[in-house]
Amino acid sequence: MSKKSAVVVLHEQSCDSLILTKRSLQLRHHPGEFCFPGGRWERGDINLWSTALRELHEELGIASSRVKFIMELQPEQTLIGTTIYPWFATIPTLKPYEINKNEVSDVITLPMAEVTKLSNYQEIAIKRHGKTFSCWQFTASEQFVWGATARIMRQLCYTKPAR
Repeated sequence: MSKKSAVVVLHEQSCDSLILTKRSLQLRHHPGEFCFPGGRWERGDINLWSTALRELHEELGIASSRVKFIMELQPEQTLIGTTIYPWFATIPTLKPYEINKNEVSDVITLPMAEVTKLSNYQEIAIKRHGKTFSCWQFTASEQFVWGATARIMRQLCYTKPAR
């Protein structure tokens, strides 16, 4: 059985942007990479949406009452076999929030106009564990956003959720 995780694909309405976090360099898996707030399903989570909300609160101190669910996006597989269940949601403004430094080192925003433009994605080759993989990269940012995160973002080019 594959491992399950859930993320909040969070749209900040005040600046019409998507929120990404940069993983702490102290983390064992994917240190320093950009991703959505989220993490692994745990016993006690009612469902995967509750997993995503729990992780959002753990990582950024954002209460679930501030977030409005819009729609579930298509699950994505990672190179290590985890299935990520993405949930698109909105928040009027990200502030106030408090970064959990054990898990997150930074927060960035990406304009939705750029995120939803298909030409801002390119297929690239990545070497991992001695193998070369084809994956997607978001190119309209100074930050390196790739892999499952970029694939989830790319879904927004086809599925334009109400914001």
